[in-house]
Amino acid sequence: MSTLGIALKPKKTLLIGAGAVGAQKASVLDSLDFTYDVVALELIDTYFLTKEIRIKAFEDADAKGYEIIIDATGNEAVTNRLVALKPHLHFWLNVVDVPHLCDFYFSALTQRGDIQVAVSSGGASPSLAQVIRNKVQRLLPQNLTPLIERLRNERKNPERNMAKLRGIAKEGVGKVFLIGCGTGYVGNLCLDALHTFEILDIALVDALVSKEIQALLPPTCKIVDVSKKKGFHSKSQDEINTLLLGYAKQGFVVGRLKGGEPLLFGRLGEEKAILSEHGIAFEVINGISSAFRSCIIAGIVPTIRDISKGVTIVSAHLRESLFNDDWVALVKQPLHTVIVLMAHSFAQKIQNSCHLQGIDPNTPAAFVSNIDQSEQVTIIGAIGRLEQMSSLCSSPAVLIIGACVAKENIISAENSGKIIYM
Repeated sequence: MSTLGIALKPKKTLLIGAGAVGAQKASVLDSLDFTYDVVALELIDTYFLTKEIRIKAFEDADAKGYEIIIDATGNEAVTNRLVALKPHLHFWLNVVDVPHLCDFYFSALTQRGDIQVAVSSGGASPSLAQVIRNKVQRLLPQNLTPLIERLRNERKNPERNMAKLRGIAKEGVGKVFLIGCGTGYVGNLCLDALHTFEILDIALVDALVSKEIQALLPPTCKIVDVSKKKGFHSKSQDEINTLLLGYAKQGFVVGRLKGGEPLLFGRLGEEKAILSEHGIAFEVINGISSAFRSCIIAGIVPTIRDISKGVTIVSAHLRESLFNDDWVALVKQPLHTVIVLMAHSFAQKIQNSCHLQGIDPNTPAAFVSNIDQSEQVTIIGAIGRLEQMSSLCSSPAVLIIGACVAKENIISAENSGKIIYM
C-alpha cells in the first residue's frame, strides 16, 4: 500500500476505548500535545484515571464535529458504524490493528525538539517500525535544539547558501561512540557495544581490538587503524582527535574502538574534552578491563577477607614511554592489592624501584599475559623475580602484586590456561 508521510498539525480528535490499546494511542497523542476527547464503555486502563472520559456506549452522534477518530475498541459493531459514518461526516479514521480500514497510521516517532522522525510500516508491522525507530534514536544527538535554531536563523537570510546550510546540518548530526572492547575475546563484548556496531559508519580501531571483534562490524563500516603500541604509533593522539572531529563533522556515526575499559588509561578524558569543545555528541560504552579479567582467568581474587581489603589500579607507563613508579609505595600497604597495567617492559625498573623502597622481595606477584588469547599464560612469582618472570611471557601483560597472589590463595578455573610457578 502506498502512503504519503505527512506532518499533521493538531486536529479535533476523538478516541473511542479506554483499555490498554487506547492508552497506548493516548500516550502518543499526549506526547505530541494533541488534545482529544475520550468515549468508552468502561474505564479499563489506569492511564485514563486522570482524564475526563464520557463513560457510555458509542452512538453515531458522538462522531459529529471530529476531524480524526481513533477506534481502539476492538468492537466490530463500533467499527462498522464508523466506516458507514465516514463518507457523511468526513473524518479520518484509524481502526487499531486493522490497516485496510485506516485512513492514516501511527508512526514510531523520534523527537528532538522540532525535529520529528516518523517510521511507518503502513500498518504491516508496528514492531519493525519500532525497532527501526530505536536505531534512529541511537544515531541522533539528544539535543538538536541549538542546531535547529541556528539553521532557522540562517534560513531567514535572503542570500542564504544552501551548500553552507547542508554543511551545518551534517556537522550537527554527527555522533561519536567511545567503545570499550575488553580484552579481545568476543564473549566479553557487552551487548551495548555489539548493538552500536550495527549503526557505525566509521570505526577507529586500536591495536588491542581483536580481528574477531572487528569482524562483527557491518561491511558498510569503514575501519581506520589507529593502533598505538610501545615504540610504534600509526596515529598520534592529536591525529586521532582530528579524525574523530573530521568524520563527525561530516555527519558520520563514528565508533572509537578501544581495548579494555576506556575509563582506565584509555585517553578517554582527552577525547571527551575535544568532542565536547567542538559540540560533537558522544556516548561512552564500558568494556571489561584487563585489570580484572586478568584476575579472573588467573584464579586471583584481588580482595579477600583478611588478606586484601582494597585494590589500586595504576599504570607503569606515561606519555612518550616514560616509566612511572610513583605508585610503588602502595605495595607497602598491608592488606592491599596493586594491579599494574602496561608493566611488562618495565619489569626490571619496577623490581629495582621496589628494592629501593625496601619492599620485601618475596612479596607475591603475577604477570598475566595475552589475556583470553591462545597463548595466554600466568607467571606466579615474587617482586624480587619480576625481570625473570617477564622473560617467560610477552606483552600485553598485567602485573598483580599482593598477598592475594600467593599460591595458597589462587583457585584456578577451567579457562585459566597455562600457569607457571616460580
